[in-house]
Amino acid sequence: MFTGGADGNGHLPRPRRPRRGGHGGGGIGSPPGQGPSTVQPYPAAPPCTDYDMAYFKAYSHIGVHEEMLKDHVRTSTYRNAIMHHQDLISGKVVLDVGCGTGVLSIFCAFAGATRVYAVDASDIAIQAMEIVRENELSDKVVVLHGRIEDVNIEEKVDVIVSEWMGYMLLYESMLGSVIFARDKWLKPGGLILPSHASLYMAPITNSQRYHDSVYFWRDVYGIKMSSMMPLAKQCAFMEPSVETISGENVLTWPTVVSQVDCYTIQAQELETITATFKFTSMLQVLVISGTSKNP
Repeated sequence: MFTGGADGNGHLPRPRRPRRGGHGGGGIGSPPGQGPSTVQPYPAAPPCTDYDMAYFKAYSHIGVHEEMLKDHVRTSTYRNAIMHHQDLISGKVVLDVGCGTGVLSIFCAFAGATRVYAVDASDIAIQAMEIVRENELSDKVVVLHGRIEDVNIEEKVDVIVSEWMGYMLLYESMLGSVIFARDKWLKPGGLILPSHASLYMAPITNSQRYHDSVYFWRDVYGIKMSSMMPLAKQCAFMEPSVETISGENVLTWPTVVSQVDCYTIQAQELETITATFKFTSMLQVLVISGTSKNP
């Protein structure tokens, strides 16, 4: 699977986040009338690196957000989950980690949240402010332009929502920011959406993909380039690729290699993933036994 200018479907790929630090670089805010902070001191936030700044800049691109919002399954699932938990959100304080355009924050406001803190470090937060204003929700949704590790929220929250899941579940490494927010602001017994996630793995076959990437080098405009095939094979198996495939391409039943409980997972657990697994074939071979007599 390949990363590059576009994924296997021609879409702008979501940028990779190389280390922990939320969607959220400088700027603080709190609703008017709040008293002194009751938040207990916590270890200093990790420094904002050049890699972080590049990540935040990439997330300012409208194409990234357009692609995510046009993913109907993704967006409608978040909306349905929020509305399903409306009784736990209505009248409560919500924190949206990496709010992007603010769509999840607005869903929470529709679900009756008293106040929603929408945090994002990229400049898309500026557009999120305008979207909140356009929907006449400025009295409920407070957009904070900054890293979740740097912003100041002067109250505990009842609910944390975040679209932290990247390719291969943990690819963007944004879960660390959710953990930071959970440990610093979530009330005991508070709700996290999503609360659990599982990473599945299965071998696949994709003969067309192999043909296009490897066999292509056999004859290029009448020029023999088979000497390139070993390198093409090496690159095809070394580099990740984000693609949509059909069920027919999956060779075995998927197996779980990692499970995430957002209520208990710790940041150090995200450094490596080790799993023992085995694959079970989907194919069932019919064995016919018996005897026959030749006439």
